[in-house]
Amino acid sequence: MRAGRGMTAPFFDPFALGDDPFAHFARMRASGGIARGAAPYPELADAHYVFSHELVSRVLKHPALLQAPPGRYEEVRRKLVDQAPMALLSRSVLLADPPQHGELRRPVAGFLSRSSTETLTEGLRTLSRELVEGALADGRIDAVAGLAVPVSFWLLQEILGTEIEDPWALKSVTRRMAGAFDLRKDQPSPASAEAYGECRAFVEERLAQQAFRPGGMVARMVREVAEGRWSREDMVANVVFILFAGQETVVDAFGNAMVALHHFPEQRALIERRVVDWSSAAAELLRYGASVQYAVARIAAEDIELGNVGIANGEAVVAVLGSGNRDDAVFADGDRLDLTRSPALSLTFGTGLHVCLGQHVARIEIAAMLEALFTRAPGWRLDAAGARRRPSLSFHGMSTAPLILA
Repeated sequence: MRAGRGMTAPFFDPFALGDDPFAHFARMRASGGIARGAAPYPELADAHYVFSHELVSRVLKHPALLQAPPGRYEEVRRKLVDQAPMALLSRSVLLADPPQHGELRRPVAGFLSRSSTETLTEGLRTLSRELVEGALADGRIDAVAGLAVPVSFWLLQEILGTEIEDPWALKSVTRRMAGAFDLRKDQPSPASAEAYGECRAFVEERLAQQAFRPGGMVARMVREVAEGRWSREDMVANVVFILFAGQETVVDAFGNAMVALHHFPEQRALIERRVVDWSSAAAELLRYGASVQYAVARIAAEDIELGNVGIANGEAVVAVLGSGNRDDAVFADGDRLDLTRSPALSLTFGTGLHVCLGQHVARIEIAAMLEALFTRAPGWRLDAAGARRRPSLSFHGMSTAPLILA
């Protein structure tokens, strides 16, 4: 590591933080916004972490910070790809660098555009209402398993064009898959590798049976393979990735939204009085309760400088999305939920070339579920004693968020 000018922030250890890292993130922003820290994965020696909105944005857009640059990092990449989950995911749009990233992104981007997904809005609203209404007799619903999971997987099947008969079983698989993406001191658990195998088997079965609709995303991927632009492994990897990422963010964010509205009753009142609309509320809840706290590590392809700190060729940089989203320099009183703000610069979905394709999808899903709760069960409240946060560093979400309906 080349020590740079002005590096005053203390050593950062994400593994030492608890369920609520945001006060520590604020101290790291106040200490310069960039710090050397513990390795996010055991294959790396250490890493630089960036915390301010400005530096997070710069890292995500920097042309010399790549997923897998050639040179000193190649040995690390080889070790990562030797692991079954990463061998598969290395071919996904998430971990691809230009020009491969564009080749994988372009054919599927239209399926997740604002215009394409808004045609599904009425179906989302109808399903969300039916789920809430169906739970009224019991007087309870889990915002995670009872609402967010079936809604998110329904939308995924409509976009992909393939049936997902048991969303809860598939959610169990993708939740175990998350270990390969999480910050970790050790190798991914065997359960994570097994889950990737299960998800791959699900995809392979659908492909073998040609169980996909002609106008869906999977059908488009099949055409890319048939016309020689993608390999078959590219197709399998990206369907697996979308089954994971296409619902993980929304499910986590909706659980977080229920907790946030519990902690900020004056903001909940704005929704109840219709001072803010469903979409605006969803956008701010996604900023405040962002589900992905740490972006996948980027590797410097050459010597660069960030925040007066030198980053040497081959060193890792981790953008702390959850910190950038709370930066007071961009979001006044950023640790406070404010449904009247316009969080246009939110980093929940990243920025730059790798900005999340599903950002519009997430907003309409959250909005539809909020509308269903506030119109069909307006007196609902969180059973805070029964709410449980999922055990993860990278993924900030709820394992369960039980609601009492009225």
